[in-house]
Amino acid sequence: MLPGKKEAHSGGFGGFTTSTTTLSYLTPPPDFSAIPQEVVVPFKNLLKRASTTKERALQDILAYVQGVGPDGQVLEEPVIDAYVELYPRLSIDDSARVRELSHQVLFQLLNAAKKRMAKKLSSFVGPWVAGTFDRDKRASRASSDALTSFLQTKEKEEAFWKAVQNRVLDFATEAIKETPDTLSDERSTTKQDSDAKYFRVVGASLSLALNLLRKGNINTLESGLARYLEVDALWTMSKAEDGFVRRVLYQFLNTLLEAKSQVLEPHLLKVGKALVADSMKKAQAGSATDLLKVLAALTSRFPQVWGTQKHPLQRLHQFVAQGSQGGAEEYWRALSQLLEILPDTTPSVDIVSTFLSSMRKGIADRLETRTGRHQAFHSYAQVFELFISHSPLSTNFLEDNLANVTRQYLHPVPESSLPSPQRPDSLAEAWVIVGRHTDEETPAVVTEVWQKLESAILSHISNSLPEVSEGYRKSQTALASEGERWFAFAANILSRVADRDSFIQLVVTKSSTKVLHGAVDLLTRRNFKPFGAAAVIQSAFRHCPQLYADNDLLESLFPADQPGHYGVIVSSPSLPYLVSDLNTILGEAGNRFGKTWTSLVEAALQLSDRPSAYSAVRALVGIPSVTAYATRLDSLQIFLVSAWKEYAHGQDSPALKDLCEATLSYDVLAEDSLGLVATDIISGHDVPETSQAATAALELVLKKRPELLSSNHDLHVRLVTSLLAMTELSDPTLSGKARTLRSLLDEQPTEQNPVARILENHLREAGPSSLDVDTLVQQALAVLKSGAVSPEDVFPSSTVWMNELTAFLTRPPNPSLSLTSSMGGAYFLVQGQPNAKLPVPSRDSSGRSIPARMALFTARLLSSGISLSSLPPEFQLELVYLLCFTEAIAGDQLSAAQTGGLWSDGPEAEPEVQEFCELSSAAVRAIVADCGDWTDWSMSGDSLIERLINFMLHQGVGLTPAAFYTAKSLSSLLQLLVQTHGGLHTSLEQWLTKTRIMTSSPNTALIATAFLTGFGDKLASSKTVSMFCIRLISEMPGFPDLSNPRALPSLVLLNQCLDVYEAGEVPVETRKQVLALQQFTRWTNAPERLDYRAATEICKAIARVIPGTKDTYGPYWEQAVEYCIWLWKKAAEDAAEERLPHIYASLKLMQALHATEEPNDDLAEVLASHREAESAALIGLLCIPREATASLPSGLVDALLARAVSKIPDIKLADLEDVYEAVASESREIQRAAFGLLHKALPAAQEDINLAVVMDKKAANLPDELLSLLLNAPDPADYTDDDLSQFPVAIRSYLLAWHLVFDAYSKASFRVRSDYTDNLKSGKHLDPLLHFLADVLGHALARALDLDKEGFTAEHIRSYSIDLADSEPAERDMNWLLIHLFYLILKYIPGLFKMWYLDCPSKQTKNTIQVWMERFFSPLIIADALDEVVEWSSKQEQGDADTQEIVVKVSKNSREITAGYPVDDDAATISLHVPKSYPLEPVDVVSVKRVAVKEDKWQSWLKATKAVIMFGNCSLVDGLMAFRRNISLALKDQEECAICYSIIAQDKTLPDKKCGTCNHFFHRVCLYKWFQNSGRNTCPLCRNAIDYLGSDTKRRRPEHE
Repeated sequence: MLPGKKEAHSGGFGGFTTSTTTLSYLTPPPDFSAIPQEVVVPFKNLLKRASTTKERALQDILAYVQGVGPDGQVLEEPVIDAYVELYPRLSIDDSARVRELSHQVLFQLLNAAKKRMAKKLSSFVGPWVAGTFDRDKRASRASSDALTSFLQTKEKEEAFWKAVQNRVLDFATEAIKETPDTLSDERSTTKQDSDAKYFRVVGASLSLALNLLRKGNINTLESGLARYLEVDALWTMSKAEDGFVRRVLYQFLNTLLEAKSQVLEPHLLKVGKALVADSMKKAQAGSATDLLKVLAALTSRFPQVWGTQKHPLQRLHQFVAQGSQGGAEEYWRALSQLLEILPDTTPSVDIVSTFLSSMRKGIADRLETRTGRHQAFHSYAQVFELFISHSPLSTNFLEDNLANVTRQYLHPVPESSLPSPQRPDSLAEAWVIVGRHTDEETPAVVTEVWQKLESAILSHISNSLPEVSEGYRKSQTALASEGERWFAFAANILSRVADRDSFIQLVVTKSSTKVLHGAVDLLTRRNFKPFGAAAVIQSAFRHCPQLYADNDLLESLFPADQPGHYGVIVSSPSLPYLVSDLNTILGEAGNRFGKTWTSLVEAALQLSDRPSAYSAVRALVGIPSVTAYATRLDSLQIFLVSAWKEYAHGQDSPALKDLCEATLSYDVLAEDSLGLVATDIISGHDVPETSQAATAALELVLKKRPELLSSNHDLHVRLVTSLLAMTELSDPTLSGKARTLRSLLDEQPTEQNPVARILENHLREAGPSSLDVDTLVQQALAVLKSGAVSPEDVFPSSTVWMNELTAFLTRPPNPSLSLTSSMGGAYFLVQGQPNAKLPVPSRDSSGRSIPARMALFTARLLSSGISLSSLPPEFQLELVYLLCFTEAIAGDQLSAAQTGGLWSDGPEAEPEVQEFCELSSAAVRAIVADCGDWTDWSMSGDSLIERLINFMLHQGVGLTPAAFYTAKSLSSLLQLLVQTHGGLHTSLEQWLTKTRIMTSSPNTALIATAFLTGFGDKLASSKTVSMFCIRLISEMPGFPDLSNPRALPSLVLLNQCLDVYEAGEVPVETRKQVLALQQFTRWTNAPERLDYRAATEICKAIARVIPGTKDTYGPYWEQAVEYCIWLWKKAAEDAAEERLPHIYASLKLMQALHATEEPNDDLAEVLASHREAESAALIGLLCIPREATASLPSGLVDALLARAVSKIPDIKLADLEDVYEAVASESREIQRAAFGLLHKALPAAQEDINLAVVMDKKAANLPDELLSLLLNAPDPADYTDDDLSQFPVAIRSYLLAWHLVFDAYSKASFRVRSDYTDNLKSGKHLDPLLHFLADVLGHALARALDLDKEGFTAEHIRSYSIDLADSEPAERDMNWLLIHLFYLILKYIPGLFKMWYLDCPSKQTKNTIQVWMERFFSPLIIADALDEVVEWSSKQEQGDADTQEIVVKVSKNSREITAGYPVDDDAATISLHVPKSYPLEPVDVVSVKRVAVKEDKWQSWLKATKAVIMFGNCSLVDGLMAFRRNISLALKDQEECAICYSIIAQDKTLPDKKCGTCNHFFHRVCLYKWFQNSGRNTCPLCRNAIDYLGSDTKRRRPEHE
């Protein structure tokens, strides 16, 4: 409620009032005349009504004040005075932001002018301090920050409050006197805003008064407080609508009562009216608790405030009926405190009943909290204690105020208006209080009420629904809940009564006994089906055990002489309730419990329904203290073991899981049974179908009984293996669970560590269930770190490793690997069984064979920092040798992409093979580095590397695959030695001589090759090697052919020796080199007798001796060139692995011949004369089909061939018919080479095609071979994003074929281009390309590729270089090619593109493509089209003699073409406007000047020109040609007018009036003028009469007339 208008001093006109307060809106404004000009406007704006205006004004003033000096000398006094005067009203403004800024400005003024502001403190301290109580946090903080910045110490704060307390209280008194009408102008303020400001001011006033009571001196403030309390408006605040105001009022009065209550004594009537009368009638949401507290304080000091007319309960009941009103439990505590100190008058039972009814209404309020309701019931019980402890009670009183609430607690009815307590203690307390009544009537009344309660629950028991009913379970659950409440309630009452003979105890015991008998009777009558009755009995067991001491009910439940009775119990749902506390009730006397329990278990085991048996046994084993009975009962143990087996093998049953968990929780499994259970769990773990269920069982065991599985070592090993296998699963849930279970298992101590056994088993074997190598490595590292296992037990067996490798050494290595390996031709020397059947090794799930697993395991272990030094020396040697040996085999598998290797086939194995090779090399490199400087070795010492080299020398003798890979490993080892330590061994010469390695014996050829390739050019200074080279080259002429067993090894070793030296520095005299060259070329005279090995090595040898023999004349060069060409021609007949070496060697030889500096005349002549044959043979090599799976050797050959093909001079398109197929090759290099040839040949051939089309008058066609490549259009759905990012060769081939199509367009004439377009249109070739482009470049998803962001420039759009693109990432290469093709489509076949665009079903795709095209492509296409027009206009075909050239003017800036056809001295002119989104939008053709034809024909020509451009491939040139053709045909054979001697008349018409005699044509206008001037209608030439021309109309007259 708001007070009325405030009395004010009257004055002025018409009864207007003025106010002298600082807060009223009627306060006169300050004088602004002396305020500086820069802030006078902001100060005036502070008087405006709009909050936004005031905010800006305050911000301007704040900025002005902040700009003055800190000493305040320059801050003008009028500014201070004006703001101090305005500040009070600003501090209570409706806008929180205005209030915040007002405090901030005040703070800055205090900083800028402290002393001057201090003098005016009394003027603004009130609103300043009041601002700290603002309910807006930001405004309150602004005021508080300003205050605390000056009160930094306790002493300053005390002095401040002492100085200002009276002034602050005066301001509070002034504020409490204000009304809404004085604070706000009702004409411009809504009632809501007006009330909000009023309550904000009043709340600040009360807060100030409250704060002064807490901080100020009460004696000093006494007079001011008296004035404050005299304000009538203060006592109306208890009815205020604002909860904050009410709460602060009550806190203020409470504090005042505590500090100096006598100050209130003169105002008791006002206080009593406000608090006892008015406040009780008004809602007190948010302030109810404070009201009760102040009433309690007031009552304790002035109890007379309650008056004598009504009892306090009568005054309170209306207030209590509203509930806590947000006060929760604190409210009810305050109410209890108030009730305890109310004046000592005894109310009537009716008054108490009314008050209790109001309390129930308040407690039942829906907003009451759970804790508040619980506290409320304690207050409810307190009313019985305080007000009716000695009054006789009627049945109606108890029914209304206690029995009904008790009934609602026992059997809650949601629809009831009565509250229901959550716990029975408050109700029990109330009944105990009632039970203490001493009058004679109360016991009878209580007994009557309890009989009704007892009858109600017995009725519920007897009427509970049977099992066949639909609501059976709900009914029994409700009964169980009611029984639990009854006996919990009864137990609470009985526990509070000390006297066993008390009538309340007798009543409760009697009623509870009847309830218990009723439940037992129902249970036995219905064969234990009503589990609700059983739950009632269970509740009685737990809460009131004394009832069983007085009533032997167990005999009727568990009769000892009725075995069949137990079968009924265990099959019923009542079993868990009846047996849960059986051991406590029966006890151990006479072993009654044991007998009863055993009988129940045996009955449960006889149940035919398995889930029912699980549930029954679970209930029975869950009874505490049954372990001894359970472990001795064999039938139970058998049942439990079978249950565990079913659970571990996947039977999904909640009852089964509960049973298994209970067997562990209650320890009911015997020792033997535990072992059987563990075995079943692990067995289930090994089977994929049951592994998940076994994991759940295992988790259960490890959580309950982890020691069970660690006591048996074999079981432990199997279990750890199974868990490790689970950690490798891709399912993160299962793998994470396996790691958790493993950690639980490892926490248990064991006698033996299982990891050693696991490592041994899983390295010796490989299968789908084998543990992954990473898992084995992690386990090995863990046990090595813990020291539980010796290192020797961790590494794989070298014997098993070598034996498993033997299976991969039956065939000789792939000869094509001679191209990639430093061993070179040594691959040709290996003897094996080429046709031997490949082994089928056992492999793990990742495709690794046993030796691959062992090698990868060892390499990863060594790379993790594990040292070999702790192993026996021989074992160290074997491990390092096997590691190098396996790396050599794996490297060949990786290079050759061979099948059936150490790793399974497929590209997914390549990264791991590569990783292994890198790890192995790193491990051996580390071992080499640790062995010290090798230059000081004797090569017969005991270091690991010395022993390893000597071992490899021994193992590398012979030509077996094993010897070869040993030699290859030795070569790699020697290379590592040189790389690591540098230089050569000091006694290397002696060592080479001693070991007799450098001989041409086939048995030592592999070892010699290892040394030559291992040391490489470091051996160039070796005399031994030099002599070896001389001896080998001298032996060559002694081999008439290569059938000698020593010939091929010697040739291989010679090539290896020559590789040691730089070109031209071979330490062999030229004569011997020439003799060798002569022998080499002599062998080539019979090429069919040379196999691929000899061919390869001969080509190598010739190439190596060229630098030393290039000045030699003779037939050798011709023989060499012809041999290379012969090899290339027959290459297609050889197997791929055999032709690769000799193709590579012959290409290198031919390359060396061409690269020879200053060749002699013979060589130069041979190369020139064989150029054509060489080119044809190279093209033939290009067209040989490639295998789908490319190997490293094939890649090298293709790259070399592509370079050779790229150097072929100009070649005719007719010679490249077979090259089209090479564009679709699986090899990128072959694709590039074939594309390069056709890319040059197709444009070059167009000139002949253009001429042929004109001469033969036949349509041109794209090559069929090229069009066939367009049939293999890729479908984006067949490729993943990862696939596309690699730019698959099939897609590359398809896109390159399109590029070749546009290469044909580039030099074709307009007519030929039209024919080509018809080819593409008829075959519908463009649609798949555009569909693919739109999908890959993101148009289909409205996320088109941003060319600027991706770095594609106009140059990229206009041109594509396959050589540059190959150096880019594959995905960027593909995008570049697609972008360029899109440009070519728009340039050459825009009409087909437009047709596809119009037919595209996706509007999203169309919109995206149009925007993309207009942004990146259209400017380029338009520029090209305009350039094409310029070029055409300069080379216009003359046609016949009557056809004139069009005069064309092009404006690129305005995208406009002006074309004029000359006619006499004039020109028929049109203009073509090209749109921004050309070629999608049509070109606009407009008339500039019409000449020679009528308007309708002229317009038809314009439309025809536009149609030709729009529907004829969007060619501007075609449109201009159509325009020229129309005009030239119209003017053809047209003679001049014989009067004006012009073809075109002044009215733009042709001569159309013919003389019938002389047949000459005249302009109609000219004839009319002739008739007028001559006065006769005769022909000007023959003077014969001419027909009538018609009347002279204005339309016919010349324009100038």
